[in-house]
Amino acid sequence: MTKQPLADFQWLEGRRFHNIPSSSYLLPNDIDEVDRLQLQHFILRYAIQGNFRAPLDKSKVRTVLDVGCGPGTWTMEMANEFPDATITGIDMSAMFPTTIIPENCQFLQHNIQHPFPFPDNSFDFVYQRLLVAGLTPDDWKMVMSELERITKPGGWIELVEIDGVGGNNGPHMSKIWEWLNMAFAARGVDTGILTKPGLVPMMQEANMVNVSQEVLRLPTGNHGGKIGILLKENEQAFWSAITPAVIHTAGVDVDEFEDAVQEAETEMEVYKSYHIFYIAIGQKRDTASSMLQPQPQPQHHSHHDYAVAV
Repeated sequence: MTKQPLADFQWLEGRRFHNIPSSSYLLPNDIDEVDRLQLQHFILRYAIQGNFRAPLDKSKVRTVLDVGCGPGTWTMEMANEFPDATITGIDMSAMFPTTIIPENCQFLQHNIQHPFPFPDNSFDFVYQRLLVAGLTPDDWKMVMSELERITKPGGWIELVEIDGVGGNNGPHMSKIWEWLNMAFAARGVDTGILTKPGLVPMMQEANMVNVSQEVLRLPTGNHGGKIGILLKENEQAFWSAITPAVIHTAGVDVDEFEDAVQEAETEMEVYKSYHIFYIAIGQKRDTASSMLQPQPQPQHHSHHDYAVAV
């Protein structure tokens, strides 16, 4: 009897998820999640007033990779921003568009827990964003090594991640993050890896140089003006998206979780909650690259409290 292939998707509590047993990623891949990821993209672009921090020379960039591209919003914007470059997006779930895309943009379905399907020294710029909820510590080591391998000598790698607990949390908000981290831990994921050891040491361990990190503290809630309102909307959509995982993986009662989410909406205003975003950049070793702008001094942190917008 032949072995039947796994279905591409599984459904939990009305949400659609990947069906890859080896993957630790707990978030859905349905249309509601596409909406959340697009909102998340616009929040981050607004926060840093652009799509990247790496000191790229646009006239020399020819190949860019978006790792964990999701619906491909960043990928396609970069294709428009770099018309002379080929922009490739990869993701384990085919959430990305397949029809109306820029001519210099392409997408590939690939699970980054496996070696990347590219030769050494393929990309001028490699970008990876918000995958901390889907990678185990062993995954991180392999992924960092692969990011470095596929980047051209002198090329740049940029990682963008969010803390796993937030700040200025009320009691219900704290409980929500505790439950979420229980669900992550059950799948081998440790969001604390962003501070212990942190992105900078992990990038340096992968032989990257000129590594630096920027830390953004973004308000979550109406108290934070435009960006706070958007981040609140994103967080509420995230809690909805993660509900099946919290129920089925962490064993939390659904009514208790939903009650906590309702209380947390008030708490984030009272306590003036925020999130920390980390933006780390590093470079593949190269002694004579013509592609580079003047180098930033290596550092572990530059910390910015986001000015509250109105």
